[in-house]
Amino acid sequence: MGDKLKKYSLLPKGSFMKDFLWYFVGSFVPLLIGFIKTPIFTRHFSREDYGSLGMITITFTFLGMFLFSWIGSCIWRYYGKYQKDNALGTLYANLIFLYFISFLVLAAISGIWFVLTSDELLQQLIFYSFLQLMFNQLFLFYMVVVRLMGRARFYTLVHSLRSVAGLAIALYLVFWQQMNISALIISLVCVDAILLLLLLLFNPAGVAIPYLKPERKVISELLQYGSLGLVLNVSLLAITYSDRYVIALFHDLGSVGIYDQVYKISQLSVMGLITVFFNTINPKLLKVLELDFKGASHLIRKYIFSFAIFGVPFVFYMSLFSQEIATLLLGEEFREGYVLMPFIFAATFLHGISNFFELRLKFSNKLKRLGLIAVSTAVLNIVMNLIFVGLFGYQWAAYTTLLSYILMILFFYYDDREVLKGLGHYRKEFLRLAGLLTMQYLIYKVFVDKFGIQPVLSVGIGLIFVMMFIFTFRKTI
Repeated sequence: MGDKLKKYSLLPKGSFMKDFLWYFVGSFVPLLIGFIKTPIFTRHFSREDYGSLGMITITFTFLGMFLFSWIGSCIWRYYGKYQKDNALGTLYANLIFLYFISFLVLAAISGIWFVLTSDELLQQLIFYSFLQLMFNQLFLFYMVVVRLMGRARFYTLVHSLRSVAGLAIALYLVFWQQMNISALIISLVCVDAILLLLLLLFNPAGVAIPYLKPERKVISELLQYGSLGLVLNVSLLAITYSDRYVIALFHDLGSVGIYDQVYKISQLSVMGLITVFFNTINPKLLKVLELDFKGASHLIRKYIFSFAIFGVPFVFYMSLFSQEIATLLLGEEFREGYVLMPFIFAATFLHGISNFFELRLKFSNKLKRLGLIAVSTAVLNIVMNLIFVGLFGYQWAAYTTLLSYILMILFFYYDDREVLKGLGHYRKEFLRLAGLLTMQYLIYKVFVDKFGIQPVLSVGIGLIFVMMFIFTFRKTI
């Protein structure tokens, strides 16, 4: 077993950085497009428009999590197993059957919601969100297979094309066709439908779905794993998005619009880093966990160190210059939410850390314990939101989200200390990082806060800070 672990835990020389760079480009382009879209459209549509858009899209995000996301997690979990048994066709056929059942449920819910809604804009958002979720989930399922095959370059090119095309179509619909905010969803529908059609026609991943009847044994296995994974995913989603419903309950759609856009632009930046990192390590890490669960601990610790040494400075710099980021990327109506950004950056980073604990519990078949921790954290988050958002304002939704992720990490650590065990080996590196960031924070407080340096110059200071980090940790990097 040790030889198998060595085979899969040690990446071919240069392959980690090669894949990391490809996934970085693949995430950087959508990130850049998001940073372009946000200042354009938040200056065009009102915060009430974004409040309506946010409530509809978040509801469909929950529906997607309930009905489809667990199917994608089954692909991640069982692809290696069925590939080894030369039975991928069986896996695909049963997954498509489950997708069809979920599609029928989604169509029924969306249809009823559409009929019961009298507002024309909301009806449009419901209809196009239904189409977008339907096409997007099939597209994402296919791209999971691409990622598992290690085709980082193809994945990068497709996602980059998707982002650029989506922006182009949205700009055309909004500024040439003078459409309302539903154009932002219509553009995604068009792109996902076209890409899905091309993928099915050319089939670059060689996905073959035979005409097989659903097998009760396979369906049972998928449902058992997927249902427990669903509890986790819905709980994490509740921590991230349920606060919009609480804000709407106690405040107005304008407040929902501000919070939703500030949260999305903040989460997008850090989540880009998380996506790049896990896209890079997952194909190898999942194999190691499957082959030798206990022996994978040292590899996980190395990955956590890598994640922290890049992630902590990134979150620190983004938090330090959150006001400048808000001024640059958000319309004037939304900029008051910049004070929330540091809390959202930190919460998203902790979400990335929790992924390591989650994988350990999944592969040790402790899904009930994983679900219990996730549900407990989600319930605490909702309760805190109902209390503090109602008493002190919508800003408290960001504070409670960060606190919820801190509690989740503590719950995970109490249950499985093996994940962080041995990180003391990197104590010197962490101390050096803490010293550098502390010095940079003091410089910022003196030259930017005290003397009121203009935003352009403060961005220049930020670039100097980044270069200092790269120079100090060049050997580690």
